[in-house]
Amino acid sequence: MTGPTDFPGSPDLPGSPDFPRSQGVDPRGMGRPPDDGFIAMKDRLPLGIALLALVVAIAALVVAVGDSDGGDAAAEPAVSPTTAAPVATTPPPIPTTTIATIQTLPPAPTTTAAQVVTATTAADADAAGDEGAEQPLVLAVVGIGHDSTLNVRETPGGALVGKLDSQTVGIVPTGTVREVADVTWYEVRAAGVVGWVSGEYLAPLGAAFDATTEIVARLGSTPSASNMTALGRTVAGAVAAEEPASRVRVSGEPQVGEVSEITMDVVGQPEDSVHGFRLHVFATRNSSGTFTLRNVEGRLMCYIDRGVSAADVCN
Repeated sequence: MTGPTDFPGSPDLPGSPDFPRSQGVDPRGMGRPPDDGFIAMKDRLPLGIALLALVVAIAALVVAVGDSDGGDAAAEPAVSPTTAAPVATTPPPIPTTTIATIQTLPPAPTTTAAQVVTATTAADADAAGDEGAEQPLVLAVVGIGHDSTLNVRETPGGALVGKLDSQTVGIVPTGTVREVADVTWYEVRAAGVVGWVSGEYLAPLGAAFDATTEIVARLGSTPSASNMTALGRTVAGAVAAEEPASRVRVSGEPQVGEVSEITMDVVGQPEDSVHGFRLHVFATRNSSGTFTLRNVEGRLMCYIDRGVSAADVCN
């Protein structure tokens, strides 16, 4: 029995033309040579592994595609049913006061414990009367500084019911007078306020007159001063008395401007008819800052019991 080496065309026999390896025929009729079959199996194993790897890759690709879809969905998130943030609301506007609201408010009381009656409001205090009837005596506050007030009391020396400023006019006495501790008290009405006031600070005023010439003559020259208060006191000194000593007060606050002014009250005179003078002093301001007298408007203060004549002078 011959071995494999006896067969012509054996792969171990080079140059056998009868059985080319390309046909893969076993000379014993048994198919491909065993060595070829073994080599084919070895060749298929890497191929199978490659196919398996391909299947795994395809499966991974499918999963990746699914993740990508989810990623796309995440890139454009759908509206979630989350609770919306509360919208800031503008507070309602504060209601404004209207005319109708003002009309519903109760009227302010006419008399208060510290009511200050000004010169403009006190002018409305004239007593009512028939047309042509004799008008009552009208008084003014005198001898009070511009930064002070005159008290109006419920009774002479009693509780305070009001105040009058230094320039108040149009005060009407009711005709009731009382003497308390050497002080004469007058019951008066001024802008609806009724009360008692010391007569020392009340007087009827006469008509206004030009006192410039008389003042300059008494002083000897036209006065000047560094400020309006000093000038006012200089002018007042021209008419102030030594016996009885006059009470000099700045009753009108100094006003400085193109034409400056100040009002001085000089209360107390030796004459039995003239109680004093109210002097409205006007001045020109110089380039140096000083003030020079321009003119003086004077008014007589009369005694209450003497009053003012029809010619607007003291009786």
